[in-house]
Amino acid sequence: MKSIFISVVLLGATATSVNTWQVGQGEVRVTCSMTIGGSFDVTTTALNGSVAPASGGSQALDGNLVVDLRTLETGIGLRNRHLRENYLEVDKAPGFETATLSEIHLDGLDPNKPEGKGSFTGLLRLHGMSNTVTGPVDVRPAGAGHRVKASFPVDLPGYAIPKPRYLGVGVKDTVHVEVTFEVSR
Repeated sequence: MKSIFISVVLLGATATSVNTWQVGQGEVRVTCSMTIGGSFDVTTTALNGSVAPASGGSQALDGNLVVDLRTLETGIGLRNRHLRENYLEVDKAPGFETATLSEIHLDGLDPNKPEGKGSFTGLLRLHGMSNTVTGPVDVRPAGAGHRVKASFPVDLPGYAIPKPRYLGVGVKDTVHVEVTFEVSR
């Protein structure tokens, strides 16, 4: 029902610098555990953005990653509508239609030449609120760029998202976001 986010994780704008990593093909998958057992996935490929190493040699990245929440798919039309309209409220106010990850910091990876496993911390803006998220990240060479896989939990009450419930069945308060995408300079 409302488990999206992402989460997401994750990505942002166009770039011109040779050090800028532009997001290409990607997917956001949010796993929503049900209060009665079981789970379902919410997915989208509407992920874009760019990041570049921040100046000063820090582990920070400038830029952001953006997910269009209006494109989230659960596999069931009524659940899609409830997710977008009742829980994420994508039409409520400007900015509610996207989830944006910014202020990204890497740990265990060089932002100038990222490759391998590490972790990240970022600021996730969702449903009009911003909270810090953190999780593992794996960056591997792929073609002319890299393939990035990151994941993190999202606590729905922390974003003032109404408890997803329909006919007594609901989604647990924490959903798991997994983002996979390609980047190139």
